[in-house]
Parts: sequence; C-alpha cells; structure tokens
Amino acid sequence: MTHPLPHNRVHSAVGRQRYQDGHECQPIHTIEDLLKFERNPVSWRNLVLPITPRSRSRHLGERYQEIDFDAGVTEFVDDRSRPQVLLCHDFKGNYLSDRFVNGTTGQEWVDYRFYNWAAVDIFCYFSHSFVTIPTLQWLNCAHKNGVKVIGTFIVEGGNVEKLKDILQSDESMQKVADALITVAKICQFQGWLLNIECALDEDKIPRLKDFVAYLTRKSHDRIPGSMIMWYDAITEKGLLSWQNELNSLNQGFFAACDGIFLNYTWTRKHLERSENFIRNYYPRRKLDVFVGIDVFGRGQTAKLDTHSTLASVMEFKFSTAIFAPGWTFESLEESMRREQLDQVQCNDRFLKLNDRFWNLLWKYLYVRGPTELPFYTSFCLGSGKTRNRLGKKLDESWFNLSRQGFQPSIPYAAPRNHRIDPIYWTHSFETALDGGSCLRVEDIHPNCRLFACDFACVGDLVVGYAFRRSSELSADVRLVLKAYNTRYHDSVKIVCGGEDCHLSERRNEMKALLLDSEDWPTLLELKAQLKLPLVAAINGWEIRYYYLSFEAIAQPVSIVDIGVELVKDDPKDHVLLGAISLQAGFPANRQRIRKRSIVTFSA
Repeated sequence: MTHPLPHNRVHSAVGRQRYQDGHECQPIHTIEDLLKFERNPVSWRNLVLPITPRSRSRHLGERYQEIDFDAGVTEFVDDRSRPQVLLCHDFKGNYLSDRFVNGTTGQEWVDYRFYNWAAVDIFCYFSHSFVTIPTLQWLNCAHKNGVKVIGTFIVEGGNVEKLKDILQSDESMQKVADALITVAKICQFQGWLLNIECALDEDKIPRLKDFVAYLTRKSHDRIPGSMIMWYDAITEKGLLSWQNELNSLNQGFFAACDGIFLNYTWTRKHLERSENFIRNYYPRRKLDVFVGIDVFGRGQTAKLDTHSTLASVMEFKFSTAIFAPGWTFESLEESMRREQLDQVQCNDRFLKLNDRFWNLLWKYLYVRGPTELPFYTSFCLGSGKTRNRLGKKLDESWFNLSRQGFQPSIPYAAPRNHRIDPIYWTHSFETALDGGSCLRVEDIHPNCRLFACDFACVGDLVVGYAFRRSSELSADVRLVLKAYNTRYHDSVKIVCGGEDCHLSERRNEMKALLLDSEDWPTLLELKAQLKLPLVAAINGWEIRYYYLSFEAIAQPVSIVDIGVELVKDDPKDHVLLGAISLQAGFPANRQRIRKRSIVTFSA
C-alpha cells in the first residue's frame, strides 16, 4: 500500500513527549512504546465521543436527491446483507492539521475534510508509521456521524526485523496483540487494518496467522463490534506478492480475521476468480471481501472516473475499500499554489471537485442516516473563516474536525453534466449559525432530500430550524418531512414553513402549524431539550418551531426523510439554512400545546 506522496515522520522521543503533554495525537514507532502504552496512555482518551446510532440502510438509486412522497414501500436493507464501504484515509502521511487535540485557531482553515459519511461503514486512518492511532479529530468526526474507526498496524520492507521480533515466540506475539487491543480500547476505536508489506520466512507464517487469529478473537472479546482487516500483500509462502483476489495463497489470513482488503491492480478475471473461490470455500463471507480502489489511479481507472471502477465492484456485489479519497484536495494543491489562490478560493475549488467526485459514486452506494432523538445539526464541516455560536462570531479562522456536525445523506451538489443541471445547495462559509459553515440554498427542485433517516414516532416530535434570508422578506425556506406508516406503507408530506405557506394539491400533504410565543413557555415547563433558542430571531437568523402530534394514528409511524424547499420570486435570492433540530415530544401533555399539528394519513 505504498503511496507515492511524501509523509511526515516524528522522532520517537518527540512522539513520547507529545503523548505526555497531550496537545497532539501521534503514532507509535517502536514495539517498546507499544508495550508501555497502557502505563502512559494518551491524555485525550476521555474526549472521544461514542458512535452515534444510525438508521438501517437504504439504496436511493438514481434519484437520490429527491424525496418520493407517493404511497409505496420505503425499503430498508439489513446492513449485514449488502456491500460495505471502507474508506482508507491516507493523506500525505497524515498527522497534519488533524493531529491537534484542540484543533487550531488563527491559522489556515482550508485542508482536506471528509463529510459524505452516510455511505461509509468503516473509516481507516492510515499512515506508514508502525502503529497508526487515529487522531481525536477524525475519531470524533466519524463517530459523530455513526461510522466505526480502525487504526493501522503496518510493517514494511525496512522494518521486517520488527515483525520477526514479534513472531519470535507465542508469548511475544500475544503481548503485541494484547497491546494493540489495549490501544484501541483506551482510545475508543474499533480495530485494526493489518498491513504486512514485507517478505517473511515461510516457517514464520503459521505464527503470523496465529497472531491474526488471536488479535481478532481477543478484540471481539474486549471491544464489542470491533473488526480486524487483512491487507492483501504477503502470501502464505512468505512472499511479498499482491494477489488482487482471494485465493489459496491468502485465504489463511482471511479465515483468521474479519475481512480482506484486496490490492488495487485487479482485473475482471481476478473478481471472477474471487467470486468462484468464495462460492466454493466461504459462501457466507462474500461481503468480507473488500475490493481496493486507489483514487489516485494506480491499477484502475480512478480520479473522476472512480465511479466506473466502483460499478465493476458492485456488479459482483463485493464490498469495497476506497483508498486515498483526499485526492480531491491533493490533486489541486499545485494549481492552487501556482494561481496564488486565497483560502476562500482554495476552499471553493476543493468543495466543487469533492462534491462532484462523490455525486458520481452515490447511486451505487447504500446510505444510513440519523435515527436517535434528540437530533441536531448545524451542517458545520469542521473548519471556518470564523467560528460562530448562535450567529455571533467567537474566533477567527479555525480547523477542528471534532466540531463537524452530522452531515446530510446525499452529496451537497448535483453533478453538472451540462450547463442547465441544477445546484441543490452549496456550502457557505461567509457566516454560520453554529460553527464555521451552513448550507446556502439557491436553486433546488421541490422535495430536495437532506436526510434519509428513521425516527420512530413512538411519541410526538418537536421540530425546529434556523435560516437567514439574503434580503429582508425575500426568499423563504421550508422543511419537509416524510412520515411513513410502516404497516400500510402509506406516507404524508409534512410541510414546516411560515404562516403564509401554501400547499400543493397532493392528497397526502399537510401544513404544520408554526408555534408562537404563547406556546414557548409550555415547552420550557415541559423541559424540552432544545438546541435552538426559543426566540423568533437571533443575530439575523430566524427560528421556527413546530409540534407534531401523532395522537390520531394507531399504527407505527416513522419519519424516513427530511428535505428542504425554497420559495422565491427573485432568481438572485437565496437562503442560508443554519440548523435543524428534532426532539421527542410530550404525548401525556400534548393538550397543553395550543398550536400542535395533528398528523393524519386520511385522504
């Protein structure tokens, strides 16, 4: 998995000092430091956020940008029955701006950020250091969006003696495996990618397989939901020979762990042979085969044509491992320097390329969205020209991926195949309600999807959102929710807008009543856990609240989609969407809410 771009190394003494002062996240460079880790663990270990639960999987297909409010089945898929996506993040060796525990302030705020989490199942933080511990920023960013994280254990050609030391006895092998599990448990990530990329004496291979099996078994015992992945490099003969398929030369490692990450230089024949091998020997483990795609294009068509390679993988229904998605930033750096672009221009150029890249992939992927109440997002990407709280500027330029909010279930902008293609929304970094960015809604179709979700309406819902107009009383933005009857497969479109909001002629569309100041004290008395303040406006941002009551419905109902609609007369107008908030209502006290909206499915 050698990457052609340079990477940073940190001297082990410096690394040990940074473990102690706690300001930076760093890898482990020696076996000695690995075995001592538990005695001097990282100080930031208690700052790691738990993994946010997500909805069951959905395949949105070609029309992933639009919510379908017609009656019919909203199909959820068992997460274990469909191809998985592993994102392997190798970005110039890593441990860059993301290594700072508290982020940075007053420095450059434009760097690579990943935010299309809805289609990702596993995030692997990769570097060429011996033991790569995911940084706190990436851990929190992924966990907040419901994605498990694994680190990297790597031995390359120049460090083969380390591997021999580890495998010199069962005792030494088990000590290292136990130490890796301890690191993952203390730092609260979910496992390891094992990248043994060096030749090894064949008589050491049995113990190497024992190491993989022991690490996998003990990880499962100590870390629920953990996983150990094997990278396709060394064979069972001890040769460094990338197979690009699952076969008899690497099946022993596959059998010992949770999955295999196949090398990138495969052909269709490799996939056919892998499929036959799985069918004959591991018929229940097809989805544990992750076919590698290097976005830089080694071995396969990639870059902006990565979608064509992904289509080949999906045709065989294997899982996939997407390596170095940071290409969308790295590939632009030379031109951005040459053109002397400022930070805003660099940011715009990166986001446009990144959004186009992921839009081209999206129709092949399954997505998972929010499912747990209370839910709140300000759409912040984890950096900004300024940092804001309730529309008030707190800091100058900053970068901290831990502050990224829960991201939408589809990429931000529709792919532009020709000039008349619409833009669904873009990022705005000029101002924000909370964090460094928000959504700029300018040209969208009706029923534009933000989230594919699954909020069970066992009680009622309090819905809120904040927005800012481009000019006084110009364009307006509405939140739309799809309430789905899971027994009869019927749905209703709930429109949350202003007092003058008009509905279409759809039979299954209803207008939610906007709460006013007379109902606000009741919400406070009921101890509503509101993320947005109970005011009509604050620092130029308007705030709207609605109370959705499900008292007229006996059958199980869920909110399965959240979208946005824009209403405007002047084509130049736009609206900034600053935040969305959902929390459970108060069924026992719903009669106290004067302007509650009673949801029904009647024609």
